[in-house]
Amino acid sequence: MISFQISCPNPTSQFLQIRLALDILEKEPFSIQLPAWRAGRYQLANFAQNIRGFRAFDEKRRNIPFKKTSKDRWEIDPGDSGKVQIEYEYWAGKMDAGSAWVDDEQVYFNLVNCSFEILGRSDEEIEVAVYLPDFPEQISTLSPVSPSVWRAENFQMLADSTVLAAKNLSLWEYRSAATHFHIWIHGEVHFDQEEFLGHFRAFSKKLIQDFGEFPEPEYHFIFQLLPYPHYHGVEHRRGTVITFGPAASLRESDQMEELLGVSCHELYHAWNVCRIRPKELLPYDFSKETYTECGLILEGVTTYMGDLYLLKSGVYELPIYLRHLEKILQREAAGFGWKNYTIQEASYDLWLDGYVPGIPDRKVNIYTHGALLALCIDILLLKSGSSLAQVMQKMWTQFGRSFTGYELEDFESLIITEFSDPNEIRTFFSDFVHGYEDFFPKLKTLLPEIGLTMEETFGDDWLLHELGVRTSSDGIVSQLHPDSQASLTLMKNDRIVDWPLEPPIESEIPTLQIERNGRLLEVQLSYENKKFFPLYRLVSSETTSLSARWKE
Repeated sequence: MISFQISCPNPTSQFLQIRLALDILEKEPFSIQLPAWRAGRYQLANFAQNIRGFRAFDEKRRNIPFKKTSKDRWEIDPGDSGKVQIEYEYWAGKMDAGSAWVDDEQVYFNLVNCSFEILGRSDEEIEVAVYLPDFPEQISTLSPVSPSVWRAENFQMLADSTVLAAKNLSLWEYRSAATHFHIWIHGEVHFDQEEFLGHFRAFSKKLIQDFGEFPEPEYHFIFQLLPYPHYHGVEHRRGTVITFGPAASLRESDQMEELLGVSCHELYHAWNVCRIRPKELLPYDFSKETYTECGLILEGVTTYMGDLYLLKSGVYELPIYLRHLEKILQREAAGFGWKNYTIQEASYDLWLDGYVPGIPDRKVNIYTHGALLALCIDILLLKSGSSLAQVMQKMWTQFGRSFTGYELEDFESLIITEFSDPNEIRTFFSDFVHGYEDFFPKLKTLLPEIGLTMEETFGDDWLLHELGVRTSSDGIVSQLHPDSQASLTLMKNDRIVDWPLEPPIESEIPTLQIERNGRLLEVQLSYENKKFFPLYRLVSSETTSLSARWKE
């Protein structure tokens, strides 16, 4: 038996005290591995940096020798001991949906952060028990054994789970099809319970209807509603953790829309990622980077479908949906990474710089870029009498239900089989998924098929739209359009002196005084016969036969 016992005698220290107990079957040295990353974020987190006081004992509390063999792997030599106890402290000082946090109100942790995998025994059942008498409201996405004890069928399930113990928690519940859904809320509630539950019932029902079933009999939404700004969500097989703040802002409809958006996104992950998963991520190897080219499916499809199901279920009206899609369009319009990186390459390099801005125009964002590619694919499928929802249902049937990993080619092949003439979709994948073409012109021609038009406008920021120079609020150059003349004379992080600037008189050549690394320079710019960085607006035009099917 493998078991973890977790306590927190001094919450203000933010340290969890953890004891890993196991029976030793052979008296040989064995290794334990702490995860270096977590599911849902393909970036090394090096959780071992949060561990202190690591010790190993036999059943008589005698010290057992151990040594580190890597930054997050330990080798234990049990000698003649039949039982081993490994004790350590884990610092729970990061509040987000994938980390761990302790204070005087709660003890919250994702088990992937702080639980060791016993190498060679990864498929054994594991028990997790907490001793937290000052935090009586206790929940986990694991299967319950008793009020403070849960069980995981193996390490993969353990690493895909969360525990929250608090002085106060709100619990709301609903059922959809055969699944029992729990909504746990830690923090202040500033919205109507019945309206909230109505939204969740609606999008849950529509998702289950289109996939045909829900992967689990029970699912937990765990909300950390915080007093300060925050926005994050992480998927688990049997639940999700969502951090959002300020909690009081949820009185406002636009903020509630954001919370509903991340909630539907994470629920979509219960199928896509938690079960429909690339071969290379089955099972997860948490000891090192695991590369995949499937970011388009993992996050692009999920980002697109998460918002679309709020429209399809009636939670979003069309103008609300379009407002959120415009935000994605605008983020994509501001970047030119597609000139240098395909979404396949960007997916592979998530481990390198996928969650930071990176150098100018090096990569694309698998969430927003992928979502717009998914929208294009959906429209092409609708034109052919199918839909992306139908393709993803087939992905569930062929790969998710059986927990059989897929490759990017499998997804592409499933889509191609939906076409009697596959030339257009093959060209689309060649140009925009595997290639470096600008897909905005293609998107603009496809949107009218679902009754939408994409209009370009330009604002009052003359530096941005006339010269291709994006600046911060204090006059620092933050981006230069790669096709502008300004990119030949200005540098990122130049500071414009005498900020803010007034637009020059008509026909006057713009001259900027800038400070560059302590030097004062004068730079002359020139107007060009084009505008830069358009603002996009989506307009619903006439209803088409496809637009009705797209929203149904």
